[in-house]
Amino acid sequence: MKTILPLLLLLLTNSIFGQMMYVTADNGLIVRESPDRNAARTGKLEYGARVVIEQETEIELTIKDGEETIVGSWVAVYEPVGNQSGYVFNGYLTEAPISPKIEIKFEDFSLKMNLDASIDNEFGEIHKDSAALFLELGETIEKKKVKIIPSKFKKIEVFQRYENSITIMDEGAHCDLTNWKHYYSEWKKLAYNSSESTFITDSYTREEYAKFLSLDMNEFKSAVDKECDERYSALIKNIQAVNEYPSGVSMSNIFIKIVLTDENDSVTEKIISVEIPMGC
Repeated sequence: MKTILPLLLLLLTNSIFGQMMYVTADNGLIVRESPDRNAARTGKLEYGARVVIEQETEIELTIKDGEETIVGSWVAVYEPVGNQSGYVFNGYLTEAPISPKIEIKFEDFSLKMNLDASIDNEFGEIHKDSAALFLELGETIEKKKVKIIPSKFKKIEVFQRYENSITIMDEGAHCDLTNWKHYYSEWKKLAYNSSESTFITDSYTREEYAKFLSLDMNEFKSAVDKECDERYSALIKNIQAVNEYPSGVSMSNIFIKIVLTDENDSVTEKIISVEIPMGC
């Protein structure tokens, strides 16, 4: 009963107060005390914040956002997690859940991406020439929007490549040979969406996930002996190829390269490595 009662209360609350929505405004959505642009601000909902609509109004509002015209109306909402409540413009709300947005700050620009990942901040929150991300299980970097906020560059290009590594699987457990040999793809220039000022990350086929170097199997098995414990060596004793189960090849890292050209035609490069969980 202790488990069922809170669930029933949650279901009743959602049915009473309305629909769950998510904030799509890149810089956050202003909350006001009444449905009027001149009303006092009571707070701001961050990108991806989850809100529940309490009341819909018939007060319409049109906003010009760059080249896009957004039409909507004022709604009263409350935020279950942050406890904010008030009126917001529903042109920046969506029913579809949104991945958290991650921001990587370099010394001379910032990069934002809709991605559920953590940043390696070992050397501080401001990065110089490189940064490392660690994807959450089940997340992907493919087909993501990348927004770069520059300060002094006349040209920005973004490229992507991937790294494949070998993993040995034993039911749920696995041993990843991430310190051994890898297959690296060529750099590929990313497409630019001018209407949204974003780059779109590349996606990959099953064949690309499985690409690897030509290997001597004895050399491979010796590497497993060194990198993994005895049970993994026993598992691959009779296999004839690195893609033969329980051995497999999968993507272990994706790299994003940002090439920046300033007004003096000086070019600098930044590299972001994105580590992908393997063996699952």
